[in-house]
Parts: sequence; structure tokens; C-alpha cells
Amino acid sequence: MGSNKRDLFLKVGERLFSRYGYKDVNIEDITKEAGVGTGSFYTYFSSKEGFYEQILDNLESQGIRSVDRLVGGFKSPVNKMKALYRFTTLGIKNNPILLGILTGDKKYIYPGQQNRLAGKSLLRSHVEKVISQIIREGSRKGVFRVRQYKNPRRMVLAIYDAILMNLDSVRAEDLMNDILRLLERGLKRRVRLPGSGTLRDRRKVRRSEE
Repeated sequence: MGSNKRDLFLKVGERLFSRYGYKDVNIEDITKEAGVGTGSFYTYFSSKEGFYEQILDNLESQGIRSVDRLVGGFKSPVNKMKALYRFTTLGIKNNPILLGILTGDKKYIYPGQQNRLAGKSLLRSHVEKVISQIIREGSRKGVFRVRQYKNPRRMVLAIYDAILMNLDSVRAEDLMNDILRLLERGLKRRVRLPGSGTLRDRRKVRRSEE
């Protein structure tokens, strides 16, 4: 019963925080919506801030599982990278709390946010890890041409952050498609030769032209 009530609090809290933000929701709002007494809240959570952080932890854990499921469904490093970026629009964009925290929206800011960001969120750290793994895999398989970049990992992460900051745009989907096309052409080693309809390795093309 205790576990069910705790889960109920978390479910109600996520819904209210998503709609109204951190500041405009108090513990009384949460317990009233849950249909229980205010004192019950403190049986499971020590404070509003701690409660909010638990919701964030749950959301980020769900996000990590979604990333792994999406990326794990592809063999090609290029398609893995695309799947990871797609998660940004399909997952984060549709979650007001996560999007608010990652983009610094004042509506979702809470007192302990700086400490959380300083330690890096679970989801952000995982995304960085997955991007690094995909780049290494693509380089190892000869799919990505990363040597032309001073820091390909940082470049890909910077583009990822740029997407986050523009997710509220009505043309966010168009931006995502353009960025995926740019990334694919910028990282892939093979090119399509004009008029030939065939793909060849850039290194072979370069040698044939010398």
C-alpha cells in the first residue's frame, strides 16, 4: 500500500509540475490532487525539492532506457546517431519538465538545479556516453571520417545542444531533418559521384584524382 501511495504522489506531482512548473505547485496542491492528507506526503518525501528531484530522476531513467532501446535497434553507426537525435524530438520535446531543466526554462527551475547541473544529469551524461560510443564505432568500422575534425565528439554534442534550444520552434522538425542530413554528410566517409549513381570511399576518390 505504501509503495502504491508513493507512486501516486509521483504520478500526480509529475502531472502538476509539467502543467504549472516548480514554483506554482505546492505540497497541498499535490496531496489534494492525490486525495490524501498533507501529512502523508512527508512519510515518503522530506521536502518539495527532494520530491521534484525524485521525479527528475525517474524521468531521466526512463529517457536512458528509451535512448538505449532506440539506438540498440540499429546496426549502422549513422542510423544509431539518427535515432539518438530523433529521441530529442520524440522524447524530450514531449516532456515539459525534462525540456525545461535541460534548456534552463525559468518555469521549471528549482533551488537545487545548479548542483544537479554541476554534477551532470543522468540523461545528459548517458547521451554523451552514447555519442562517444557511436563515433568510436563509426571510426573503427571506417564509416565516419573523424580525423578531419579536432574534436568530433564536442562538435556533435554542440549540435545536440543547439537542437535542444530550438525545440520550442514550430519548425523544429524541419531543423532536425536538416541537421541529420548535415551530420550524415559531414561524418560519412562515402560520397555519391555526380551522374554515376554509385557510392565510393572518399579516400579512393581522392587517390583516383591525384
